[in-house]
Parts: sequence; C-alpha cells; structure tokens
Amino acid sequence: MQIRNHCLAGVPVRRKNNGREGFTLLEVMLVLLILMTLAGAGVFAWRNYAAVAKERQAGLLVAEYARVLDAYYGLYDCYPATQEGLDALRNCPPSIDPSNYKPVVTGEIRVDPWGSPLNYEYPGSSGDDDFDLWSNGPDMQSGTQDDIWYKR
Repeated sequence: MQIRNHCLAGVPVRRKNNGREGFTLLEVMLVLLILMTLAGAGVFAWRNYAAVAKERQAGLLVAEYARVLDAYYGLYDCYPATQEGLDALRNCPPSIDPSNYKPVVTGEIRVDPWGSPLNYEYPGSSGDDDFDLWSNGPDMQSGTQDDIWYKR
C-alpha cells in the first residue's frame, strides 16, 4: 500500500523542509544586540534630558526668589542683609519692626533640585544696590562653573 499526498489516515504528514523555518541563533543574537543598542541610547538621552530639566528648574526657582526679593524690597524699601538671608522672607528679621512685618513667603524656603539651599548675598558683587542669588548647581559647590545665577 502506497501513501499518497503525504497523508496517513487523513492526517497530513509534515515534511522536513530544506528551506528556512524559524530563525538561527545568529539572527536572534543580532536582533537582541540592535534592541540593546537602542535601549542604551534611550537611557543616555533620558539622563541628559533629566539633567537639562533640573538645570532649567533651578533657573526658574532662582528667578522666582529674585521676584520675591523684589516684592520684599517694595514692602520694606530694602533687601534682607546677607546674615538674614532668605529666611527674612518668612520670618521677621531684626532690621524690620515686627509690628509692620508681613511675611512675603509662607511655608518653607524651597531648595534647588539637588537639595541645596539657594545662596544669597546683599549687597551683591556688582557693588550697586542689588543682590546676588544663585544655586550651586549639580555639583552642589559654590563658586564653580555650573552655578546657576540670577541676572537682571
């Protein structure tokens, strides 16, 4: 008895195909290598984006507190002294009469995205009646190239 059409009792018999069925190990490894390269590039881009976002956030925070210091100046006709610092924006400093004091900031003085307090000096380094306000930046050290300064 001879089996025709490669069937045995109505069930097709699978023939071994000399063509390609599936993927070779080399092809699978190549696809994995490409996917890992793309993932690595994505992680690198995300880290760079996160660093730039923190620098922008620090710049906005410094500008916000500069506006708050100008509001303080509008109320009291002076900026807080360096010793009084930014705390004078929410607690009455010795240079202001407590009966006339209204806090300009409620709550805590915010820190920069790296967890460091902002730096404040009055009078500022320009020598005129202005203040210096800056964040230490990512390295959290004052006086380095990555500091983020408020500039008028």
